[in-house]
Amino acid sequence: MTGSITRALNWDNVYEQQFIAVTPIGDEVLLYQTNHEDPGIESNSMMKLQSRSGFENIQCSSYSDTNKGIVGVGSINGNISIFDIYTPNSSILNLRPKQNRPCNSLSFSSNSTLIVAGFDKGRQDNSLQIWDIESYSSSTSNSHLKRPLTTYLPNEAILSTVFYNDQNSNIICGSYKFLREIDLRSDQPVFQMATKCTLGLQIDYFQNHLFQSFSEDGSLAIWDRRKLSTHKYKLAGPSNVITETPILQFNKLLSDTSSRKVQHPCVRYSTVRKGEFAAVFNGDLIRRWQTDMVPADQSLPDSLKFKDTLSSSPTLQSLKQQAAQLYKPKEESLFVSFVLDTKTDYEKVVSFDYSPDITSHTSTNFVCMRQSGTVFRMPVVECIEGFGFNPINEFSIAGPEGTATHFLDQQFLDTNFATDNLRRNNRSSLARLAGLDLNDNLKRDEDTSLTSSTVDDESLAPSNVQRDKRFSFDNPYDEDIPLNRFLDSSDIIGNDICVTIRKRAEMGYEVDCDKNISILEKLDVSNNKLFLKNTWKWLSLAKKSLDKGTMISEGIDLGYQGVLGIWNGVQEMNNNQKRTLTGEYITESWMSQAVKNIVSSKGNKTSGISIPSESDKKAQRKLCLIVCGWYFTDSEFDEKLKFLISLGYYEKAAGWAVFHGDVPKAIEILSQAKSEKLRLIATAVAGYLAYKNSHVNSPWKDQCRKMALELDDPYLRAIFAFIADDDWWDVLDESALSLRERLGVALCFLSDKDLDVYLNRIADTVVNRGELEGLILTGITPRGIDLLQSYVDRTTDVQTAALIASFACPRYFTDDRITHWTDCYRNLLNSWGLFSARARFDVSRTKLSKTFGGQTTIKARPKQVYLQCNRCNKNISKIKSNNVNNQALLKQQFNKMNNPSKQSDVINACPHCGAPLPRCSICLLSLGTELPLEPLEKLAVSNDPSIISAQRIENRFREWFSFCLTCNHGCHAYHAEEWFSKHYICPVPDCNCRCNSK
Repeated sequence: MTGSITRALNWDNVYEQQFIAVTPIGDEVLLYQTNHEDPGIESNSMMKLQSRSGFENIQCSSYSDTNKGIVGVGSINGNISIFDIYTPNSSILNLRPKQNRPCNSLSFSSNSTLIVAGFDKGRQDNSLQIWDIESYSSSTSNSHLKRPLTTYLPNEAILSTVFYNDQNSNIICGSYKFLREIDLRSDQPVFQMATKCTLGLQIDYFQNHLFQSFSEDGSLAIWDRRKLSTHKYKLAGPSNVITETPILQFNKLLSDTSSRKVQHPCVRYSTVRKGEFAAVFNGDLIRRWQTDMVPADQSLPDSLKFKDTLSSSPTLQSLKQQAAQLYKPKEESLFVSFVLDTKTDYEKVVSFDYSPDITSHTSTNFVCMRQSGTVFRMPVVECIEGFGFNPINEFSIAGPEGTATHFLDQQFLDTNFATDNLRRNNRSSLARLAGLDLNDNLKRDEDTSLTSSTVDDESLAPSNVQRDKRFSFDNPYDEDIPLNRFLDSSDIIGNDICVTIRKRAEMGYEVDCDKNISILEKLDVSNNKLFLKNTWKWLSLAKKSLDKGTMISEGIDLGYQGVLGIWNGVQEMNNNQKRTLTGEYITESWMSQAVKNIVSSKGNKTSGISIPSESDKKAQRKLCLIVCGWYFTDSEFDEKLKFLISLGYYEKAAGWAVFHGDVPKAIEILSQAKSEKLRLIATAVAGYLAYKNSHVNSPWKDQCRKMALELDDPYLRAIFAFIADDDWWDVLDESALSLRERLGVALCFLSDKDLDVYLNRIADTVVNRGELEGLILTGITPRGIDLLQSYVDRTTDVQTAALIASFACPRYFTDDRITHWTDCYRNLLNSWGLFSARARFDVSRTKLSKTFGGQTTIKARPKQVYLQCNRCNKNISKIKSNNVNNQALLKQQFNKMNNPSKQSDVINACPHCGAPLPRCSICLLSLGTELPLEPLEKLAVSNDPSIISAQRIENRFREWFSFCLTCNHGCHAYHAEEWFSKHYICPVPDCNCRCNSK
């Protein structure tokens, strides 16, 4: 024996728990008690109360539940010592078998004075022996108790034995090959079963019909006594052996990989939580298994009968029979719900037992014994049992200590929340969007240093994170950084994408591109989502062009096509996209003519676009430049440069000048800067004019190449990379430049072959990385949906993906991924109660699905709520004509709502059976009658059409039916609102219903 510690149940001293320990060398028995100085405070200290020494090689131990203080130990020579540990000088009752042999197991009866011992095999003596120690006295010799009351099982070693908690006369014992239940009132076992799991027998404290055992190889089994002792297993003779599988078995659960046999494992059933047991591993880990029971289904028949047995194949019949044998729904089944690991406070733990927490009925502590014999008590950090989020990202936790809910701070729930300090940093956002025709009303703040960074997606460019938000791990003063500076629960949960999506939706983030940009400006004050604003700006320009019809020519619809689609031509257009009215195949000549017509429709603005003269796709290049927004007249380009200079972005202005092939203009811009560094750079760039025609590798070119690698600003790096070798590929390799700028350079200066290679290479990059600005290149096409999928995988922003995809799907093509995003977003809106936003989203998708031929690819949903006549049960507003479809019905209702000069038909009775409609309980007029309200001209105090429309809708709402679901009395909504603003009782006489309080 390597030492053990066991909690003595029913020995508790008020709230103090007592534990019996046997030292690892087996020569002493000790009694420990928990030490709580304050009963309201949990303490982990242990106090030694008593000890008893003088024993040799203790093999097993037990205690009496009914007689506090009575302890028994069994030694390797077979001697059993019974004594009162509370009385140090009490006499010891020594019990021994006829032949000296090891005592392997010892157990006291829970409700009587019986004690059972299991010994090794003896030649003329039984191995299972029971004594009655009722007359034991701690002050006399007790010589009259030497002989056992009864004995069982000759010629067989008993390895473990235990009394049942609820029965004084029944014992379960295990030998090398058999597991038996012995009834002391009978000569024959209740059952005997062949199994290797016969060691460490323990009864579940909460479920007395369950017990467990393990084998030498570490396999653990849990048995149900009720299945073993039923009438069908009663034995006719001593040789009969039953076969029954455990209700739960773990193969080699307790084994060590280094040895075949388990060396003294310690397994305990929990005395704190029902269905839990634990074991110690490697001396420093206690693993806990929580089991639960699946109740029997009594509604099923005794045998599973399959109706198709006759028609099934023999193989199928065999599988069904096997399934019926394995799965027995009429019997309870045990399963493991979860497993928890607890590291011990100290190493080399050989034994442990459960210790309840006095401050919580469900918390657990462990009292452990180390290999040295020291005892310590340790708390267990309980795992949460339930965790759930609500739709707004607040979460609740349920565990042994109770429940707790984490509510979001108001700053994450208020859509108007933004600080003035963060808004200052937002100025650079509009500057970066300057080339996309945003209002140029932003002035530079001289006190604020602004940079001209061009990588807009912060998650893809961590080097562009604002310096004041970064922590330097090389700084010696930052060695001890508190964890909450990195991880704050409110910040993490509050900035989760679900919270962001909800904020946007509440602010009207839908398919209005310009409105979405303004919403992002309000929410993204720290300027981390500039890529999203750029994408919506491109979509805004693309939608305006499509609405004007400038992207439709020769019957081909090029709406929302990107640079790659226009460049590839018919290869892209015929790729599962419907770009014509009839869906016919588009030829090269047809496509070429359509592109030329679109370019020519732009007028003089496209005539100044500079492209390679040797290109075979001049029209496609020009249209690609139009699509990506990289085409300006001379006056427009000068205005853009002046705007950037006014904001202090000299580097970006000079870079744009170089990208348009005007190096002298770039030199002029840099020389005007207030910074001495930029003026010196202008001098260095001026050397290009002297060396541009020279192919000799001069020191000036070497210095330019060096500066192209060392400078921080991407525009300056691009300038020096170009002037060093006069190669545009060096500019295109500058990944810090925005995609739009790189596309503009490639379209203006690369050859057709190089451009084809570059566009396909950069398309693969943006699709794989999910860069949303890459839609300028891919467009909203099947390739663009691949990009959106990567974006959703990276950010989980299903809202933006669903909104962007709705512009082209199902108008041009369909995709199951878009359907999934749409359904997810609609479910999110419904879960937040934003039903109006969800309805507007559905209506917007329907409008966007209309082709240029006027055909709607999404069918509008008909009304789902109708008024039903309570006499004929028919729809009282149903149109009698069978030729009117749902769309015509919706159109007719829309015209009625928005045409004030046309009086709608007044319905006072059912159009089918003529039954009159119910009357208003206040005005006594039919509920289908229009109310005599003031004329619309008197109500309207503004010429604003939106105000007039809102007043008109309000007037129509006043006429709607309003019914009480308790008393069934109805009235006009306007009358009900007026009545219940002053009364509580129903307006119908003799009706005492409080309609408005239900």
